Amino acid sequence: MMKWKSSHLGAVADLCLGKMLDQNKNRGESLPYLANVNVRWGDFALGNLRMMRFEPHERDRYGLKFGDIVMCEGGEPGRCAIWREQVPGMMIQKALHRIRSHDVLDYRFLFYELLNIGNSKGFDRYFTGATIKHLPGEKLAKVEVAIPPLPTQRRIAGILSAYDELIENSQRRIKILEAMARALYREWFVRFRFPGHEKLRRVPSPLGEIPEGWEVRKLKDVCHLTMGQSPKSEFYNETGEGVAFHQGVTDFGDRFPSDRLFCTSAGRIAEAGDILFSVRAPVGRLNIANKTIVLGRGLSAIRHRQNHQAFLWEQLRNRFTEDDMMGNGAIFASVTKGDMQGIDLVCPPPSFVEAATKQFEPLHSEIATLSQQVQNLRRTRDLLLPRLLSGQIDVSNQIQKVQA
Repeated sequence: MMKWKSSHLGAVADLCLGKMLDQNKNRGESLPYLANVNVRWGDFALGNLRMMRFEPHERDRYGLKFGDIVMCEGGEPGRCAIWREQVPGMMIQKALHRIRSHDVLDYRFLFYELLNIGNSKGFDRYFTGATIKHLPGEKLAKVEVAIPPLPTQRRIAGILSAYDELIENSQRRIKILEAMARALYREWFVRFRFPGHEKLRRVPSPLGEIPEGWEVRKLKDVCHLTMGQSPKSEFYNETGEGVAFHQGVTDFGDRFPSDRLFCTSAGRIAEAGDILFSVRAPVGRLNIANKTIVLGRGLSAIRHRQNHQAFLWEQLRNRFTEDDMMGNGAIFASVTKGDMQGIDLVCPPPSFVEAATKQFEPLHSEIATLSQQVQNLRRTRDLLLPRLLSGQIDVSNQIQKVQA
């Protein structure tokens, strides 16, 4: 096993916390900024960016450059991704750290070090806060990172990046397929331009005008709803013993959740195919269970009574966003079973739902296959990660071959 030098992060990278959001005090040009919700492990959710005013002298202080690592200070502290100029002129808000590596560190290698620390819960000892965890700048600066020779760093980063490139390719295909399904849903069930729509007049409803013969019904009348209930802490574990336990939708933007906790006690269950809906902040995030799981208190499971899950998924995806939205733009910290049961849904006649489902299901099937590929690639990458970063796998021979 190789033995490399190490250093505190603050000695080998510039660290900066983002700007405080204060509409009354902020001045200057309105620019897009990243908030905690925009940062995932390894990538960014850029579909719903917010704007803030920045003065000229603040652009360098809070602005991003290619290769910067953006990390969450709270809300799963340590979660991070590499900025690659996806949007020009991007800034960061106070809930995020900007990490800009010095010349001794390859930014990709540093990202994988931080990912490995996060995977192994190595950030936990730096957290502050009893209930809401934070990773302040002075603590982040003390995180220890290895510093192998730069050629070694680049080779390791290249090996791991190859997996991430395959993951990104699959995710791009997933987004295209999701956009196709979403466009079809909106065309038929929002704009009401389905085959034969000219023959039906519009009638008033609680959700606006809808085609004659369609209904607006409550979720409780259309779906089975299971609300989660957390078991006692002694039944939790991270060893894989028991049934996968999910407290909320953490992998927002992904169709299926990744298992992180397990439960050895019986609890409220979601079955494979159930739609998972977060009922605590952020309310309204969605996943699909790909096996039997135990539902924590922050989660609910929804199944259509006629098993039209593909249609229901598109219906809920159209209705809710990943920005803490509970219908019609209202912000909620949490919702009750009654709130969930009272959600209004547009219900077309079964023949329309069945016709749409025939269009959705092939797209959903391909998305499921690609999602499984992504999970397999991530699993393989994460198995390699600690072995490469510890020097357990010697990459010096590969370096010599490349240089030759």
